Amino acid sequence: MAAQLDEAEKQILGALLVDFSERQLDAHELKKIYEGPKVSDLILAICSGDEITKVDFDIAFDDLAKKKFIKTGPWRPYENQPSSGFIMVGGYSLKEYACLTELGYKTARQAPNRPAKSQRIVNNLHISGGQFTHLQLAAGEVINQKIQSSTGTDTDILAKLINILETQGQHVSLEQKTELSTAINHANEGNGKAAKTSLEKVCGPIWNSVQPVMWPIIGDLIKKSLGL
Repeated sequence: MAAQLDEAEKQILGALLVDFSERQLDAHELKKIYEGPKVSDLILAICSGDEITKVDFDIAFDDLAKKKFIKTGPWRPYENQPSSGFIMVGGYSLKEYACLTELGYKTARQAPNRPAKSQRIVNNLHISGGQFTHLQLAAGEVINQKIQSSTGTDTDILAKLINILETQGQHVSLEQKTELSTAINHANEGNGKAAKTSLEKVCGPIWNSVQPVMWPIIGDLIKKSLGL
């Protein structure tokens, strides 16, 4: 029998399910606290309209955690004072991000638990030193994202990427230039995963060596497109 969930609970589970599916995670991730969307981003998406308030969200979020449909993280161990005679074992969640459990995944997949209004989770990227990490930025249906870049025109950016490859002794073919343009377009749309795939396709075996130089250029486009 399907669990009886209210609309706020359905939307939270639905958003986490979209995140899980789009990132192509597997069942193994459900057995641990994987790094899912930030709780603040979930609030932004699900409370973007008039139907669900922040209070509704908080109650639903706590209920889902009590029912073991979701988990939160990161986990921090208790800090014991050296002079204290009382030792606390274990830890607590900082509740910065949320993720599905196996039970939550199964529940979210059941037809009665699909939300009336689906809230998508698009690319939220943590870009630091050229490294790429799959986080998420929640965005509701009524949220618009302004696309702009501070790194120059798309043509200038394409020239920069080509120059980086050529300084590595690479001959950049017309096909590769087209793929680089595709990466830029994906970045302008906020699609970090697709942009990274295009860059990896062009760079091939030298991707690891040029990533710290190339990715910040694309990363700036992505952050600007997402309003970060």
